[in-house]
Amino acid sequence: ILIHEFSHIIVAKSKGSRFNNLQFHIYGAKVELMDLDELTDKDKIIIYIAGAMANIVIMIIAWIVSKHNNNEIFETLFKLNFSLAFFNLLPAYPLDGARILEVILSRKMLYKEAQLRIAGISYFIGGAFIAICFYGVYKYSSINVTMLLVAVIIIYITRTEKKAVMYILMGNIYKKVRKLIRNNYLENRVISVYYKLGLVDLMKIVDKNRFNIFYVLDDDLKVRFIIAEDELIEGLKIYGNISLEEYYGKR
Repeated sequence: ILIHEFSHIIVAKSKGSRFNNLQFHIYGAKVELMDLDELTDKDKIIIYIAGAMANIVIMIIAWIVSKHNNNEIFETLFKLNFSLAFFNLLPAYPLDGARILEVILSRKMLYKEAQLRIAGISYFIGGAFIAICFYGVYKYSSINVTMLLVAVIIIYITRTEKKAVMYILMGNIYKKVRKLIRNNYLENRVISVYYKLGLVDLMKIVDKNRFNIFYVLDDDLKVRFIIAEDELIEGLKIYGNISLEEYYGKR
């Protein structure tokens, strides 16, 4: 597990991300990295997959040694690292597989929509683990406590991730400033929205990877005004969840 986490740290530092903290939880370990959102999607995927790749390397070495040395330690190393690599690549929160899928889907759809899809997959995997546990009770009159605990943790973390979406979107607006300074450019996204839409609902369709500009249209498809994401944040802070029409009147 330590080699897995340190692999994340080493690769992240080589890509320009800063290591902040290493935490140990009931479900394992977690590396906190800074400036990840300023990296390219390719670099993010490489960082997320680095831990599993480290386990695969150990697994291969253990398999080769076990072929020439009949030692249970290397067989155990093979099984443990195979399990760690496979498990961490599952597309369920809080595993690396979910983060990799998050990066891939966020290029094809809105972050919130991508997160909702991954949350659905994550709940399914958690539910499948619970079903396997109950099948074990029925078939063998015993329960796999570890698998049950993992299922509960996956479901709990997934619920936490869903609640945190809005804060993540708002926080990423400020991270884009650093990305702009670092790369000297930022991709734009222009979208037209209905003027009766609320500011919070507008926040839900913000693309966290690009700078968002909204054309606000009325019932006659006339442009009432244009609002950028920085103005959206200020509007939410000052007025709360009012409609775009009300915001225009106050502005």
